[in-house]
Amino acid sequence: MKNLFKLSLVSLLVVTPVLVTASPTEQDDRAVSGTIVCGGNHTDRLGNTEAQRTSYIWRNYNDSLSININRLTIYDATGAVLADHDAVSLPRSFNRVMGAGDNTLEPFQTAQYRSGDLLGATLTRNNRPISVRIEWSAESRALIPEMSWVRTARRQEISFDEFGNQTTRSREDRARHAFHCRSIAINEGKKHDDDDDDD
Repeated sequence: MKNLFKLSLVSLLVVTPVLVTASPTEQDDRAVSGTIVCGGNHTDRLGNTEAQRTSYIWRNYNDSLSININRLTIYDATGAVLADHDAVSLPRSFNRVMGAGDNTLEPFQTAQYRSGDLLGATLTRNNRPISVRIEWSAESRALIPEMSWVRTARRQEISFDEFGNQTTRSREDRARHAFHCRSIAINEGKKHDDDDDDD
């Protein structure tokens, strides 16, 4: 009986990791459209000596399908809309991959947006942090785009000249944290509608 118990325990320990690692992830899911949400911050802290900013990274891992960004909406902490862009008014990304009339992320392209380019002025305590909502689509079932956000805290120095003009100098990073955005809705379309050749 003891030997049988030991054998069963060993079998369980061997099989369990296989069951865990074999579980599917959303990175393998395909859809024709969906909605992804991200967090973020855009503010100055500690007497304006620290700037907290956010970068948003969008990647298309499909071999032959483009990803269209149909809407980009940014909300403050109260749920009020700070910015709302459709496919035409999408701002130009920091790395100039998309925006300014181009809402398409081509295969294996990566777009980077910065909170400063999207919002401009920093937010007050009552308006931060922020939430970002991205609505995307593809011509047929595509790998869901990978979206992440990186929050940085960087020391900054503010000075004024004799005429009262302000100069802000960005210094070293104090902290940097990366997070995955969350897919909250997808339209899977027809299961046989897989035109991409990623498999």
